[in-house]
Amino acid sequence: RLHIETLSPTKQPRKSSKSLAPFACPHEHCPKTFTRQYNLKSHLRTHTDERPFVCNYPGCPRAFARQHDLKRHQKLHLGLKPHVCQNCGRAFARLDALNRHLRSDNAAQC
Repeated sequence: RLHIETLSPTKQPRKSSKSLAPFACPHEHCPKTFTRQYNLKSHLRTHTDERPFVCNYPGCPRAFARQHDLKRHQKLHLGLKPHVCQNCGRAFARLDALNRHLRSDNAAQC
C-alpha cells in the first residue's frame, strides 16, 4: 500500500520572506522588500524625494510620491469633514485624524 501524507495548514512549509517579497530596495542599508514592483518603485521615491503627483488645485503647492496620497489630499480641498468626535463635536476630514484626536490629551477635555 502507498501511504500519502498531506500536511495540515500548520505543518506546511513556510515560504521564505524573500520568495514572498521578491522586489528588494537596492539602496545600501535599506532592508525593505516588496511583493509588487509598483510598490518598490513608489518606495524608491523616498530615497530621491521625487514627487511626480502634483496637486492641481489653484494655489496649492503640494506634490506626492504616491498617487494614493495625492487623491487623499485632494479630498481636503472639498472641505468635507464627515468624521465627528462624539464628545466635543469637532469634525475631521479623515478617520485617522479623528482617531489621533481621540487618543490625544484633547479628547480628555471634550
